[in-house]
This record gives sequence, structure tokens and C-alpha cells, in this order.
Amino acid sequence: MNTNASISDRAFAVLLDLLTFFGFAGGVCMMIFSVNEINTEVSEALVSRNTLIKICIALVIAYFVLDILLTRIFATTPGKLCMNCDVDFHRGNSILHNIIRSFFKVICLFTVIPAIFSYLSASADYDTRTYHDRIAKSNVTNTTRTPRALGVITVLVGIALLVVFIYKYHSVLGVTIDLGLPHYKIFDV
Repeated sequence: MNTNASISDRAFAVLLDLLTFFGFAGGVCMMIFSVNEINTEVSEALVSRNTLIKICIALVIAYFVLDILLTRIFATTPGKLCMNCDVDFHRGNSILHNIIRSFFKVICLFTVIPAIFSYLSASADYDTRTYHDRIAKSNVTNTTRTPRALGVITVLVGIALLVVFIYKYHSVLGVTIDLGLPHYKIFDV
């Protein structure tokens, strides 16, 4: 019996992981902005392109480190936990295997084209193993040892933080968002 997670569960788990991570990163940014008293209404507070690139690089490095730690300690990530998935290493859950897996995962995720080929090849593979799984000798199963509710709560908090961050600081980041919603008191964050 094949206990490997389906490719759709894995793809959705990666999407949830990214949303959760960016939500918590946005929460950290909101704390930094509030400590530095950055006003969201000041048009001169726009972040420069070089600063955005540095922030993006820092976020990719932080995602890499968090993926290593979460997979090493819990053998799963919040998105995988929501989808009831777990990472199993054929040669043991060592830090070296986690670094290798996370390094190639980050390369695939943030360069997009290799990610598409990786998930397409995984959909044709019996064990649904992506490139980073094949290199690190791991696979993702459809069972987990950690309570699923923990993943659901973590993902929901991360997504809520992301929504609040985008709504509150979109002008500082130079993003214009007009949802066409009337201005009610509930949207004042």
C-alpha cells in the first residue's frame, strides 16, 4: 500500500507554508514598523527597490532556515501538517539531509520553472517524490505524528497576519490595493 502524499496535497501544503511564512514575516515587520513609528500615510516612506531586494533575500534565507529546523524537529511544516503529511528520510532525519532537502526545495520554489518541472515529474513518479526528495532520499507520507490542529491554527494565524500586513502597509510597500469596499469601522486595523 502506497502511503505517500498525493501531489495535490503536497502542492497545497507548499502554498500554505509560503502564506504562513510570509504572514509571520509580515507580523515581524509590523512590530519593527511600530517600534520605529513608520507612518503608513507618509508618501516619502516608500521602500526603495534595493531595500525590497535585500528584504526578499533575507526572507528566502529565513524560509530556508525555518524549513530546516521544522523538518528536523517536527518532520513536518505547518502546511504539511494541515494536509496531514510528514517527511520521512530513508537514511535518518539528520541535519545534513535536512539542509540538502531544504536547499534544493528553496531553489525550486523561488525560481518557479524548476518547481513546475519538479512537481510534474513527481506526479509521474509512483512515490510522488520531487527533485529535492530524490536528492535528499526522502518522501512525504500522508500521515503525521504531530496534532493536525496545531498546523491549522498556525496557518490561520499566519494568513491573518499576512492580510493585516498587506492591508495596513500596502502604501509603504508601494502597492495600491482597491477592493472597492466601503469604509467601515471593522477595516480600521
